[in-house]
Amino acid sequence: MRDDAKTKENVVALVYDEDYENIVDSHICANECENVRVTTLTKEFKRYYRQSVGMRWEKCRKYVTDMMRPYFDNEDDLQYFISHKMRNAFRASRARLNRCKRRVALHGLDWFCTFTYDDKKMTEEEFSKKLLNTLRHFASRKGWKYMGAWERGETGRLHFHALLNIPEGTMSGEVEKRREYDPARKKMVTYNINTFFEKTFGRNTFDKLSNLAMRYSKTAEYIVKYLEKDGGRLICSRGLDAFIETQIDEEDIIIALHPDEPYDDRKYILFDDFKVWDRNGKCLGAFNRSLLPQLKLVS
Repeated sequence: MRDDAKTKENVVALVYDEDYENIVDSHICANECENVRVTTLTKEFKRYYRQSVGMRWEKCRKYVTDMMRPYFDNEDDLQYFISHKMRNAFRASRARLNRCKRRVALHGLDWFCTFTYDDKKMTEEEFSKKLLNTLRHFASRKGWKYMGAWERGETGRLHFHALLNIPEGTMSGEVEKRREYDPARKKMVTYNINTFFEKTFGRNTFDKLSNLAMRYSKTAEYIVKYLEKDGGRLICSRGLDAFIETQIDEEDIIIALHPDEPYDDRKYILFDDFKVWDRNGKCLGAFNRSLLPQLKLVS
């Protein structure tokens, strides 16, 4: 279907419904109009859904529905489409959040960090490549673990938000407390900064999480919010899986992860001091994170 009203990008959106394979030829479209954006109903939904991140559910649905209405001739078709897509988006969001929370708990990601760059040191492209290379090197050489996502702030500047596990004695630089004026908040703020990353890239924050914060995994929710907002992908260090595959002692089982789904009988919620077995079937005793390299991890 076609929407001849100009969008905010000052282009005409020629939308095809991928469910019915009614594909619009982009070359023909380009000849019909000077400014053309060929898209699909799903792509348009994702675009407006990302714009609504942070809204309450009712307001989010209303916003997306209003923005999608020009693409539909029938209100019933619109409501069916929105209900279907919103339900799928909610399920995907919860599944992504649960995976992030499990990674945080299993691997002890107890540093919440934000990285940005100084224009005097490098360009945005150099920053994005060099920062990830640095984290990869620290993961392979020092045993760091990380999970994060890119985000653009209100000014458009690129940031990387990450949860890290930094083994004792492997911190590069020092974590120092700073106090300065924040133009965005219009007040003095205190934050922790890492001197190595400050010297190499620019401003950053390094906050150590309490056990309580890790237990409720609010920081994992922030990471997922950035992913949904910018439509990016989760960036993780190698081996950052969410589950342990091991033999288990029945006495360690609290409940099946999906008790109402009998076909899935392999995942369980266990007591904190549950016992684990290595890949060769040897019992290693009560679980602790130092045993992770000897265990089989799965997604």
